[in-house]
Amino acid sequence: MRVLCRLPVDAETLQWDSRPIDQTMLEQTLGAEEDADRVRKIRPVYYEVLRRQATIEDCGTIRGWVDRKANLDTVRRELAAQPEARRTAQVRQAFVDALGRDPWDWDVPALRRWVSSTYTVSEIRSRLTAQRPLVGVHYFMWYLPLNGWGNGLTSVAADAPQPIIGPYDSKDTDVISSHIKQIEDAGFDFALVHIVFNGPRTWTNAHIFMDRLSGHRLNAAVVIDGLYTETPEARAIWVQKVKDEFGGHNHYLRLYGQPLVVVFSAELNFDVPGVIMRNMYWTSRYTPGNNSFNPNTRLEPRDWAFWSPTPQPLTNGMVPVIPGYNDAPLGRPQTMMHPRENGRYYGEQWQRAIALHPELIIVYGWNEYFEQTAIEPTNVWGYRYLELSACYIGHAHRGTNGDCL
Repeated sequence: MRVLCRLPVDAETLQWDSRPIDQTMLEQTLGAEEDADRVRKIRPVYYEVLRRQATIEDCGTIRGWVDRKANLDTVRRELAAQPEARRTAQVRQAFVDALGRDPWDWDVPALRRWVSSTYTVSEIRSRLTAQRPLVGVHYFMWYLPLNGWGNGLTSVAADAPQPIIGPYDSKDTDVISSHIKQIEDAGFDFALVHIVFNGPRTWTNAHIFMDRLSGHRLNAAVVIDGLYTETPEARAIWVQKVKDEFGGHNHYLRLYGQPLVVVFSAELNFDVPGVIMRNMYWTSRYTPGNNSFNPNTRLEPRDWAFWSPTPQPLTNGMVPVIPGYNDAPLGRPQTMMHPRENGRYYGEQWQRAIALHPELIIVYGWNEYFEQTAIEPTNVWGYRYLELSACYIGHAHRGTNGDCL
């Protein structure tokens, strides 16, 4: 069914069942047949027309085209005439009408969720108009006073902004409790807590953070970092570990009914049942068909943008926001700098994010001092970014626009 979109005839069953089946040999043999080539060429048309992959339920229709030897233009025309294609086009237009943006390439998961829903197009348009984003902030668990102040491998530059409370250990429960209250009071809905997959200290600190959420409104989800060179199987094991250790927590963030696990800069070429996964990465171009992170140049439906200069994109329902950026002290071959301008850059990013009417807005970040994107109160800007955050989050939650500077 997967290769030819049909069941085997009796002779084929006997042929393959009469000897030990080598799955790879079976798939290669079947894949060499003329019908398999036709099936391979037809499957992508489903994404082209419907923005979804062909499934086993589509095999009857696909076999009809294969048996008729229909060309791809005929397949496109007939698929576009089906009720699902008409509904897809109507929901796509509802996005444009309600939100002023086309989800076709940039927000495929949301498009497909609404297409698959039981709501009428009118109801979808109304619900999109009423949509308000959840707002999150990246939170890093790796700080400790060692070789100055840093994560044990890299130290924060001596002339970089410093927290008002002074350099801290990320396991300090008083610090965590203070941060949770500040993040919550600013209006954030959740924190994205960063864990290094092979860094036990960050796992322990994340558990402390989760425990300190008791009695608060704030939720949290985990970002698992460092899996760049791991195999798909290994990545799946670590995501499963996050699910097992954190996913059942009362304050763990759930999207569409399932716990969210974010993988940092590691292709999602695997699945883990029972979780919503996103691959969050930085790249110079997120544009579908010109994406500079994915080898196929596509923006995949589970991709999120880590951060972006203004104007930042909406990727699969999410828009990132930064207050500024400066990685010059890190000594990288190519450095980037986006000056804060006393909050003006933050304001531009926020206004862009709100105007796109996303499902989520995520700020990078609460306490990222290496790339200098922190918004927590410091000796340089005091409480300014906390106050700006509260103002812009208020606009986002109310569905209003305004300049908070």
